[in-house]
Amino acid sequence: MRRLIGLILPVLAAFAAVEGAQAALGGNSLRDLLRFDIPTTAGNWQVRVEQRVIVRIPRQRSTPASTGPSTTSSKPIKYKEKKAGKCLNMDRLIASRPGPKESLELATRDGTIVRAYLGDGCLAREFYAGAYIERPADGKLCVDRDLVHARTGAKCEIDKFRLLVPES
Repeated sequence: MRRLIGLILPVLAAFAAVEGAQAALGGNSLRDLLRFDIPTTAGNWQVRVEQRVIVRIPRQRSTPASTGPSTTSSKPIKYKEKKAGKCLNMDRLIASRPGPKESLELATRDGTIVRAYLGDGCLAREFYAGAYIERPADGKLCVDRDLVHARTGAKCEIDKFRLLVPES
């Protein structure tokens, strides 16, 4: 019997605490305050599924001159810029590296190099470890639309693309 009373007393004390809490809450029962109103009609429910794909473009480890056939002269290749389109297919990009004049140089699968000029206040040196781009629905990296992210936290918009062509 003592054992039973030892079990019942803490329960009664808990009920007394709940009653005291009810009085402090203005007479509302604790059950009313904790009740959740769950809608029963299907029209009130909403499901949202989101997907984000982040594409990492690693930094280029070698210079473009060293990727071509071996030559006896160690003269670096000079490039001239030509106009490029407003968008690049992201599936073609394989590497990146900081370029001159606040630009990022992007290497493609077919061996071409595209220079992406970054927006105001962006420094090319922040992209020393590569670049990250959130993949848009069309799969293209476009001027004045998409942001390029650096591991340092920088977010830069691209002002223009230029195709780098070796000078003859």
